Amino acid sequence: MTNAKRVLIFEFHQETNTFNPLTTPLARFQPDCILEGDACYQKTLKSNGAVTGAVAAVTEAGGEVIPTLFLHSSSGGRVEDSVFDQLRQRLKFYIENETFDAVYAALHGATCTESVDDACGELLSYIRSLVGDRVIAASFDLHANITKKVLKNADIICGYNTYPHVDLYQTGYRAAALCMERLSGKNHFMAAVGADMLIPPSGYTSLEGPFHDLIQKGKQMVASGQIRDFTVFPVQPWLDIPDIKSRIVTIGDDADQAKVCAEALAMGLFSMREQANTKLTSLDDIIDIAERNKSGKPVILADPADSPNGGCVGDSPVVAMRLQERNSHLRTCMFVVDPEAVKQAFALGVCKTAKFKVGAGFTKGMPGPFVAEGTVRSLHDGNFHPDKNNVKYLGKSAVVSFGTIDILLCCQGSSSGSPMIFRSFGMEPLHYDLVVVKANTSFRAPYSTISDLIYVADTPGAGASNLKLFNWENLPAGLYPFDLPEGYTPEKATLW
Repeated sequence: MTNAKRVLIFEFHQETNTFNPLTTPLARFQPDCILEGDACYQKTLKSNGAVTGAVAAVTEAGGEVIPTLFLHSSSGGRVEDSVFDQLRQRLKFYIENETFDAVYAALHGATCTESVDDACGELLSYIRSLVGDRVIAASFDLHANITKKVLKNADIICGYNTYPHVDLYQTGYRAAALCMERLSGKNHFMAAVGADMLIPPSGYTSLEGPFHDLIQKGKQMVASGQIRDFTVFPVQPWLDIPDIKSRIVTIGDDADQAKVCAEALAMGLFSMREQANTKLTSLDDIIDIAERNKSGKPVILADPADSPNGGCVGDSPVVAMRLQERNSHLRTCMFVVDPEAVKQAFALGVCKTAKFKVGAGFTKGMPGPFVAEGTVRSLHDGNFHPDKNNVKYLGKSAVVSFGTIDILLCCQGSSSGSPMIFRSFGMEPLHYDLVVVKANTSFRAPYSTISDLIYVADTPGAGASNLKLFNWENLPAGLYPFDLPEGYTPEKATLW
């Protein structure tokens, strides 16, 4: 009979943008990303995600893993309540029918359902009601909304320390390793500090600048033994909800040190708020740069305001519209989510030409559509590989050429920061003068190998970097960049 500690694991990952008018149904949790039981466990062996890291940490510590659910969706609008209900029902089944010592949850943290603004806090509260005082460890995306309900119900909270996110495995490992320590009898102290601020994700990166320096400061605190773990959570800002703020979480062996370090990191995050305001360039200026460009490298036009990675639909045609208005002959590639235009392309067939109306079908206030004669170049099932370990799905898709503008028409957006979203459909970014990338920061690592001519466009959309452009209805008072009180400083740390 084994005395190994048993850890029940699951994943529920979706980043919500409440300005996206489309809800996220079960179908958006892609076919290969709705897994259960052993299938869930086998999936972890083929990926480099947070669950994989957690499994490694548990097994290395002599523990046993109980795989349950693996539910993963690309970013989008609010999750349909029926999905959340099914998730809770299945977790309840496993919790009531398995013998275990702890729960590990891989969550995004900025997830809202149709009726619940704090889905992850609500889920952890529900699990706590079922498991009693057993340990709950959770890993989160760096852009999580770490609420008091999350802090109250999770014993261990760890988040990504990289943006673009490349430390998923390490984050899961950190959370599960601390969980196994707790199960062995070692106690930790978790401190948290809230900062009443929202900053656009396109305005910072862990690769360089003040946010990089802040992450390095946290790592030095860990290396020096002051704390065991830390996460800076600059919350995903496109959540029009009453309970939202950025947060710092530290975990240490000493309560006072954990609090001191959390407060120092919170002040560092708050101090960089103005520097995180993204430098935006007008469409005309970027087009001018591309038309003058003689380097042989494409100009990269980043359009974070319509980034599916940030929960937007991806239905903006504004770049194509401006190129058309200017009668520009720049060889351009981009994608636009437009299921009706996809249907039209499939009905026409390859090499056929017709007038298309593209984009602006979903996002409120989006200019468009783009109207032009287009020739269908290719038709696709929409599956592509952003990397060797993952398959993403855009729905049925078609590449249509509108003069010198090639548009990948698709039914949904996914992995929009990867060049593979173009390459998988016969569109090589190096062969274009202008590449429109609908992403915030995730695109910088792969696209920096293609070109250093990168410009963030001042465009409309549900993920606009200028947060003052939105019609906010539910935000709390006293929040940067809106109505922060004069002389404000982040709160004192609280132990959880």
